[in-house]
Amino acid sequence: MEFVPSGKELSHFPFLKNAHGLIRSRFSSLGTILGTEKGQVLISSAVHRIQESLSKKKNHVPEVIDSPEDEIAAYALARIIVSCINDKQLIDRLTRYEAERGYYFLVNEEEWNTRYTQDEGEYSRLWTAIADELGIRISQDRIPVPDYVELIAPIHDDHYRLINRHVERGFVKINKNERYDLLRERIRVLQRRDLPHRVPKNICEQLAPKVAEIKKVYQEQMVRQFGKVEETAFPPCMQALVNALGAGTNLTHAGRFSLTAFLHNIGMDTTGIAELYSRSPDFDIEKTLYQVEHITGRGGTGTEYTTPACAAMQTTGLCVHRDALCEKVSHPLSYYKMKKTKPLRKPAPVEKKPDPANNPNTQ
Repeated sequence: MEFVPSGKELSHFPFLKNAHGLIRSRFSSLGTILGTEKGQVLISSAVHRIQESLSKKKNHVPEVIDSPEDEIAAYALARIIVSCINDKQLIDRLTRYEAERGYYFLVNEEEWNTRYTQDEGEYSRLWTAIADELGIRISQDRIPVPDYVELIAPIHDDHYRLINRHVERGFVKINKNERYDLLRERIRVLQRRDLPHRVPKNICEQLAPKVAEIKKVYQEQMVRQFGKVEETAFPPCMQALVNALGAGTNLTHAGRFSLTAFLHNIGMDTTGIAELYSRSPDFDIEKTLYQVEHITGRGGTGTEYTTPACAAMQTTGLCVHRDALCEKVSHPLSYYKMKKTKPLRKPAPVEKKPDPANNPNTQ
């Protein structure tokens, strides 16, 4: 008999197809439900979910606080809200949170699931159903190379690098514990793939107050996270762009975009960014402010852009002067954060040799 997840199980794994069917009949018109009292409750739950994804300490509650349908609807609504904000890093935070959440409930299933039954082998029926839907064959000890490469892309553990794996006839060997990690990454990849959604303008307008609230909290968190702007902690690629401006060089479009997004993400205000660009030989205050406001989300679109990752910087030819720290990170913001938090090594005290002229025993 085919295994059908219960409402509670689906509320813990709301990305499953059956979860979509559970709420489709109940919440048929999003525009209508948002204007109701019930809609406001769901919006609050969705906002809480996004805020949880931004917090350092995650709190995964095994018990279903609301009805399973409401939990799943809040999950879907959270994805709609971040799509309206359309910030890449915020979307990445949410999808990673949802993947970690699903992973947590999966590895701790015996503690919360009264329907827990072990399937043939070592996995539960729920585990097997989820893995099958997501394309992870948990009964096999290998995975096709293309699938493996896509899954391990965000994992910064040398153990998972393809060069360190046993590859045979287009398949990568994996063990039981690795299947858990790869399933978590599969959840994240599949959730990230269709975001941001194309949300109708009227829906984003209805959600505008909450969108503004989240953007404010997110920006404040970024400022707290990175603290006072310190140019000495800039990654080599950003320092090169700043130096180019100082030398009177006109930056490419990709260079302007990358530098502006970076400076905004680490907490520099619009005025400070514009002042930096005043070093450029083609500086135009009105044009510069327009571009800065567009990239930072203060322009007409409201879309706040995130600093391109290292891979994108390499593609545009902006990744230059790589150093040892560059090898440990995949994003300029990660470099900046690590450089700022890394304690400075105090130079070893120099032992002062006695002056023979002042030593009476030598006279």
